[in-house]
Amino acid sequence: MGRPVLTIDEVAAWSGPPLVLFVGIDTGGSLVHRVFGRWARELGQPWTLRGVDLPPDTPPATYRRLVRAMRDNPAVRGGIVTAHKLRLHRACAAELDGADRLVGLTHEVNTLATADGAVTAYARDAVSLAHVLPRLLRHSSARDRTGLHVLCLGAGGAATALLLTLHLDIDAVAGARGPVDSPARVTFTDTRPEALDDLRRVAERAGVANARLSYVPVGAPADHDALLADLPTPALVVNATGLGKDAPGSPLTDTAPLTPDTVAWDLNYRGDLTFLRQAVEAGAHPVDGWDYFVAGWAGGLTAIAGIPLTDALLARLADAAAAHRPHLAGSTTFR
Repeated sequence: MGRPVLTIDEVAAWSGPPLVLFVGIDTGGSLVHRVFGRWARELGQPWTLRGVDLPPDTPPATYRRLVRAMRDNPAVRGGIVTAHKLRLHRACAAELDGADRLVGLTHEVNTLATADGAVTAYARDAVSLAHVLPRLLRHSSARDRTGLHVLCLGAGGAATALLLTLHLDIDAVAGARGPVDSPARVTFTDTRPEALDDLRRVAERAGVANARLSYVPVGAPADHDALLADLPTPALVVNATGLGKDAPGSPLTDTAPLTPDTVAWDLNYRGDLTFLRQAVEAGAHPVDGWDYFVAGWAGGLTAIAGIPLTDALLARLADAAAAHRPHLAGSTTFR
């Protein structure tokens, strides 16, 4: 495959097979490099994948230089953006020739398509989650989502996708308001009050009513335990903090009151996965983040390819990647 990571200058000079970029912080060791070829074949595309590593404090001018390098090289078909979604949007809004409605709601970009010298931005996380969430909720004893109580630990990009997917008809024109039955209650937490403020503004832009939403700043895992103790069941508890993968540990303590009527969903699929192990030991229903990982990439790649993301296509992409899925005893996916 060759070296899996390119510099921006190397992106500009690329003359190999049609190129899709993976824009992150440390992309070279990602499992996605091992499955991408199979995904490209399922999509009928001759693509190859390379990473572009940018530090968390990348200056705006660097993002703009990357977007221009992608736009001006016809061999570059687009890119999937992970850790830089908000910063890239802030830096490059003027460079975009088009954007889907979810970009306007979230003020983030997770996919860039660069066909024919134009740059189109997408925020596809909610689209991906809309294909995953119904299957996840089948593990809950709630008869429908109106009886579900949701506690999301972390208020970043995944929480934004969850907020929109729980309250909007995502498949209807990518974020148009639809007849969605919202959960009984949804609570978001974060150690950063500014992240909660950003999430609240997304809800306001999307027209999501605040009556059943709560935004709670926290300082320690014990704060989450207290919220969990007061959470009615059936419940969905989501680890969207990155703890267990990006950093060791869990947003809960080992004595957190998880119950058998709780679905404990860790958005991580690798790492120490402490949150999932706590769920297994407590008798809750643990679900890992593998299917969301696959759906996230599927949402972005289908946008670049200009084709719809369907359940059938997602199933094929999941099957193509299945041999590479890490396993944790006791956890499940949705398949």
